[in-house]
Amino acid sequence: IDTIQTRGYVEKGDSEGQPRDVIVLNYNGEEVSRSIVQEKTGSTRGKLIPTPSGELIADFLTDHFTQIVDYDFTANVETEFDKIAGANLEKSAMLHGFYTPFHKLIEQSGGINRSKVGANREVGIDPKTNKPIIARFGRFGPMLQLGETDGDEKPRFAPLPKGAKIETVTLEQALEMFKLPRIVGQTEDGQDIKANIGRFGPYIQVGKLFVSIKPEDPHSITLEKARELYAAKLEAEAAKNIAEFPDGVKVLNGRFGPYITNGTKNVKIPKDTDPKTITHEKALELLSATTAKPTRKRVVKKATKTSTKKK
Repeated sequence: IDTIQTRGYVEKGDSEGQPRDVIVLNYNGEEVSRSIVQEKTGSTRGKLIPTPSGELIADFLTDHFTQIVDYDFTANVETEFDKIAGANLEKSAMLHGFYTPFHKLIEQSGGINRSKVGANREVGIDPKTNKPIIARFGRFGPMLQLGETDGDEKPRFAPLPKGAKIETVTLEQALEMFKLPRIVGQTEDGQDIKANIGRFGPYIQVGKLFVSIKPEDPHSITLEKARELYAAKLEAEAAKNIAEFPDGVKVLNGRFGPYITNGTKNVKIPKDTDPKTITHEKALELLSATTAKPTRKRVVKKATKTSTKKK
């Protein structure tokens, strides 16, 4: 809500994060009139909307780190800083007073069951396995789980459908997600092409090679399109790999130009050298010639006082 407008200003009350009414005072030059409007999400340009991860973290901190997220915490710290600046409080005492209880909270949080954090919702029962499908928050965000974690058989996991939330995902949507990975077909040399959704979005997999298929849908991508994207990926990989030697040393095309790598060390190829002419011996020579650069010590210059002569 805009706090200052040409027609007046907005007076906000402290509601500690709860929905609130806003009192608008309008001045027409002679008299002041007052009206009440309700704050609405999206009515202000640039409003910050919390992500599901943000909401989960906020709830977790509110439940287990109440002292830190308390509204008075910042005010108290600022008061203590003022006392330190005025030589009325030792900074070590201030830090001790904060870190001692904070450290206890950290230790206590280690025993919290992750599966109990956040909203877990049973979406329904899978008709094929007769196992529950649960929508919950996982390590990388909201996800679906087929089966229980405390059984002998490990549960299956799938991401939420695009646009769905833990509170709104339906059983039909969840069942569609567990149809993945989907065999789209085979490559021209007979390898399976699998379509799936991962942490970074939809992709196809052929052997150990993964190919992003954004904005395609893994449920409906055609064999023709999958083969086209796979061929383009092979072409890009071929252009990237200039040479590879039996001991694992490679000559590659990188983001910042051609370079040599042995898996642990990368060496840039000189500009006057054609990377296609690099032999195994030359690659080893360049790798061994590169040594770690010594770290420079930062020199802090002391400020010198300038004295003024009295006339």
